[in-house]
Amino acid sequence: MVFPFCFGWFYGQVGVGLPIVVSAIAIIMGLNLLEALPLPPLPSYSGMDFMQNNIPRSLKSYLLGLTFGLVASPCSTPVLATLLAWVGQKGDPILGSSLLLAYTIGYVAPLVIAGVFTASIKKILAIRQWSGWITPASGVLLIGFGVFSLVSRFMPIA
Repeated sequence: MVFPFCFGWFYGQVGVGLPIVVSAIAIIMGLNLLEALPLPPLPSYSGMDFMQNNIPRSLKSYLLGLTFGLVASPCSTPVLATLLAWVGQKGDPILGSSLLLAYTIGYVAPLVIAGVFTASIKKILAIRQWSGWITPASGVLLIGFGVFSLVSRFMPIA
C-alpha cells in the first residue's frame, strides 16, 4: 500500500506553484458554484447510440462508469487536489490515509445509497425540498479550503 503515499509525497514535493494553482482552481470552482463567477459550460454529447450495439455488458458498465467519472470530475477534482496538497504538505501517512478514506466514503456513499434504495426512489426524491442549500454550501467549502490552502502555503502553521 505504498503506492498512494508515493503520490502524496510527490505532490508535496512539487513546490509552491502547483498547490497554489490547485487552491486557485478550488476558489474559482467555489465562486462558480455560488454563481459569483459564471463559467461557460463544457460542450456536451448526448448521443448514446453506442449503448445499443452488441457490446458486452461488462464493457458497457465500464464505459458508463468512465462517463460518470468524467462528469463528476469538475466537482470532485478541486476538492481532491486541495486535499492531496494539504496531505502532501503535512507528510503524515496515517492522517493522509484517513482523510483520503473519508473523502472516498463521501464520494461513493451517494452511489451506494442510490443503488440500495432504488426501489424507494419516490420517497428519496422528497428530499429535494432541502437540496437548495447543497450547491451554495459546496461553494463556500471549496472557497474555504482554497483560501486555507493558500494561507497555509504563505504562512505555515507551526
